[in-house]
This record gives sequence, structure tokens and C-alpha cells, in this order.
Amino acid sequence: MSTHRLLALVPIYALIFTMEVSASQPTFSDVTQGQLSGIYKDLGAVMYPTTVSGASSLGTLFGFEVGFLAGAGDSPHVNELVPENVDKLPKAGLMAIVSVPFGLGVEASVLPVKVEGFEYDYKAIGGRWTFTDVFHFIPFLDMKLKVDYTTAELKWQQSISNVPVDVTYENKSVAYSLTVGKKILFIEPYAGLGRISGKSTLKSTGTVSIFDTSVPVSATEDAKHKDTYYFLGAQLHLLFINTGLEMAKVYGNKVIVGKFTFGF
Repeated sequence: MSTHRLLALVPIYALIFTMEVSASQPTFSDVTQGQLSGIYKDLGAVMYPTTVSGASSLGTLFGFEVGFLAGAGDSPHVNELVPENVDKLPKAGLMAIVSVPFGLGVEASVLPVKVEGFEYDYKAIGGRWTFTDVFHFIPFLDMKLKVDYTTAELKWQQSISNVPVDVTYENKSVAYSLTVGKKILFIEPYAGLGRISGKSTLKSTGTVSIFDTSVPVSATEDAKHKDTYYFLGAQLHLLFINTGLEMAKVYGNKVIVGKFTFGF
């Protein structure tokens, strides 16, 4: 199969995989202080901000792109804690990019989901600057700086010894990244390095707690975390349709995301 066809099929495979891994949700109980860090890393990794985009701007004067993202990330720490098979956590969302002159632009991705017993509200917005559109000191490469702010809230209902418990996970983070790439005909490979820092909170509400007695706060625990992450990917540009695939290493976990978008 050619590279063009493979990249075109990636978002379809990613969406199907996301639907499969989201079929089960974790059931936490007797969570210790030491295990909290692993939970935060697994959930925080799939919430890292991305639009699966290279370093080039969308146009000299104006450009836009809208579509969807779908993929999954490793969750080794959560998988060790729960009875369900949760070795992967889904990552999905709707995304949009707008670019204006001088390589400036805005990226955003959102995912509001609310079904019985489960809620997920994810928002990420970032400012981007392809500074090589202004400074042409490296004519054969595109370089992009980006700053992202992300908020996410995940709620679900579970039971411990047949007693219902409401669990809430909240995350707020800021990420800085540099992307380097080059559009070659229809394909744009890219790679980048970033730094992410954030704060996560895990809490439970009910007559029983998801935490072990060793945790000093019986129903709420939060932590700050930082990490240097890297990513690489490729986009396929076909007239008004774009597709792409990105692999990232965030908090030590591998995350793979595909996209399918429209724009010019």
C-alpha cells in the first residue's frame, strides 16, 4: 500500500479504535498516594494539546482548517489498578485552525461528551507562529512556535462493594512547543519538542472513597506535574482535504492520534 493511501486511512482506523477502547471505563478503589502519580500521568498524556499539524502556515494571507481527531494513548498505571482491561485510553476531539499574515494563527480542539453516568469536557486553545514566514534564515525548513492552554474535566459513576461513587478528574495545563517540518509536494513530515506543566485533581463523592486510608485527604487529591515531550508526524494535503498521523511521548506514555479535516 502506498504512503498516500496509508495516511488517508489512518483517521478511520483511529476512530474505530477509539470507539473500542472507550467501551470500558476504569473502576478505582483503594488508591494509594504512590499510585496517584501514575493515574495523573496516564490521563494527562492523552489530554496533551495537538491538532496533528506541521510547522507550515495555512496560507500567506489567510487559511483555515476544521475537522476531527481520534486516537489513543498507553495507560499502564491505570491498567494495573483496575479490574477492567484499560491498557489504552481514547483521545478524540473536534479541531480548528485559523492562520493570518506573518505566520500567526490560532489552534483549538474541543470534546464535550455527556451520556448517562459519564461526562467529559475538554478544551485546548493555542497561539501559533510560523516565524520562518517572516525570518527566512533557513529557506528549506518551516519552524513553528506554539503555546497551548488546556482544561479538562472527566466525571463518571462507579461502585465500590455495591456502593455508588461519583469520581471527578480535573486537569489544567500549559504547553510550549517547537515544531520543525517541510511540505514536500503533498506530504508534510514534521517533528517537535515541547514542555508541559499542569495541575490535576482526583476526587470522589459518596459514602465510600476511592482512596486508600494512607491518603491524607479522604476524598480529594491533587498534584502538579511537568514533563518534556516530543512528537513526530506527517500530513497529507489533497486539495481541500487533509489527513495526518502523529505519535507523541508524553509523561513516558506513547500517544497516537490521527486527523481528518477540510480547509484551504
